[in-house]
Amino acid sequence: MSARSKERWRQRLREMASYREVLLRFPVVIAWLLAATFVANLLIEEIGPADAAWRVLVGLACAATAALSATLGFEAVTRRREVIGPGVRQLAAAIAGACGFCLVWFQDALHTSTWLLAFALVALIPVAPYLAGGSGESFRGLLGRLTFAFLLAAIGWSLLGGGISLVLVSLNLLFGLEVPFELYAHLAAMTALLFAPLFWLALIPRRFDLAADCRLDTLSARAVSVLGEWVAAPLILVYAVILHVYAAKCLLVGALPSGQSGWLVSGFGICLVTALVICRPFMRGARALAGAFLRYWPWLLPVPLLLLTMALTLRIGAYGVTPERYLLAALALVLAIIAALQSFPRWRGDIRPTAAIPVLAMLLASFGPQGAEWTSIRSQSERFLAIVEQPARNPQQTGEALAALGYLRNVDALARVAPAGAKLSNDTSSNDTSSSQKAPSLETVARSWGLDPSTVRGAGSGSLYFSRVYIGAAGIALEGFDLMLSGVDVSAGLVAEVPLPSGRMLRLQLEGQTLRVSSATTTSRFDLPPEMTATSSGTDSEPELVTLRQDGVRLGLVLETVSGSSNPVPTLDHFSGTILVNAKDWR
Repeated sequence: MSARSKERWRQRLREMASYREVLLRFPVVIAWLLAATFVANLLIEEIGPADAAWRVLVGLACAATAALSATLGFEAVTRRREVIGPGVRQLAAAIAGACGFCLVWFQDALHTSTWLLAFALVALIPVAPYLAGGSGESFRGLLGRLTFAFLLAAIGWSLLGGGISLVLVSLNLLFGLEVPFELYAHLAAMTALLFAPLFWLALIPRRFDLAADCRLDTLSARAVSVLGEWVAAPLILVYAVILHVYAAKCLLVGALPSGQSGWLVSGFGICLVTALVICRPFMRGARALAGAFLRYWPWLLPVPLLLLTMALTLRIGAYGVTPERYLLAALALVLAIIAALQSFPRWRGDIRPTAAIPVLAMLLASFGPQGAEWTSIRSQSERFLAIVEQPARNPQQTGEALAALGYLRNVDALARVAPAGAKLSNDTSSNDTSSSQKAPSLETVARSWGLDPSTVRGAGSGSLYFSRVYIGAAGIALEGFDLMLSGVDVSAGLVAEVPLPSGRMLRLQLEGQTLRVSSATTTSRFDLPPEMTATSSGTDSEPELVTLRQDGVRLGLVLETVSGSSNPVPTLDHFSGTILVNAKDWR
């Protein structure tokens, strides 16, 4: 055997040894991946119920991710303290994987938000080795290594799966060999769920003290430095200035933050945390904007967090908790904790808590009584019962109760508000006694509480938004009004200013289900009637006069367009048309 042949054999043996090392290092993770690949192939062949197979597949993927996080976390502890053996590490990985699978399989009982759980488990992988020690620079080095390994694994998956698929297509086109479509699906499943993850696992470093990977003399580090100094820092500072100006405006005009301000602040917070985790270690304070960002970023948060807290307090007080509002509140708490940690010298500048706290918050919010869905179900159930148990209720309260009922139907929680002895599903012709047939229907629950279920307009219909356009000619009686303001366009979160003949400005602003109208000396809030927030969409034949009254002040609306959202209750986001007023009311 020649020297060249011997060298080739040695190289192959080294490659086999590296894959053997992966098998010995991550046996539990690979077992979960093999099970997921097997279930995916069963799903392709349509063996067994599809819904259960999909749930098992997602559960196995979450189990593999949780097992990997546990393995890396205990490996890091072992390297620092040498107190945990390999058997204990694999046992911990198996327990973590079983917990991840159970959270998905029993998602109905635990009210698990699967997408939030999956995102949290993936984000936990680089964080796990540094929960019990290490440094921020080392965490940054591992995050860079894992990202680079993921890109290589994605390229390898594309080359392997695409190359084999191209060979099969060539055989079909050139030689007439029939290749069933299922074969391509099996190939994609095996490469995506097994071969690509194995390649990625092989590239995960065994060492976790990777601070040297954060040096600024590498090309990638320079690129991230430019991104942070020239893009992230200036944009975040401009974003912060806009939010502070909006807060000053609310303070000066005496207005409350709009519902959309919560999403704007959440976007600001997410951008800030991302910049701190990814760009901060590579940013230098020599440039003015970058230096200001690095020194004063904790002081950018109090005012936006105050806006977010006020907006959430108003919406939750009026309409209860929903998963979206729960996550916004969790984000506000996370940002407050991250900013507060900067007052302790030990944590100042350390990006590990900046990354770990949001990940752990997402993990806790994804399931259980403390989770987003379970908390929302409790809130909407209590809100519904508080309304229907009143001896008298107005149409707005009835609409809110039906909206809460629609949300409970979407999450299969109608049984929580069904009165004792209520008739179950409307369909009594079937003898099927499955859980789906035993669950109370929305119509049954609504009628048992004296509500008309036909007025649940669009609740759970699949569309979160509605819009209407009023066309055609119509005669409108102007009795009781002496001033007409045409071409008025009002959007939530913005103040529409309409000039009066006297030279004064009339300001209009949508605030949930109310319309705030103010002049220099007078302010009134009008409750919007149900016909304006009806969630039906389409084109109506002709406009009508809608009259609003509040404390002796009358306001007429001749609508042209209306749009809004129906989650969790119908809320107007925009309207346009003509407004009728009495000039004496707004002097």
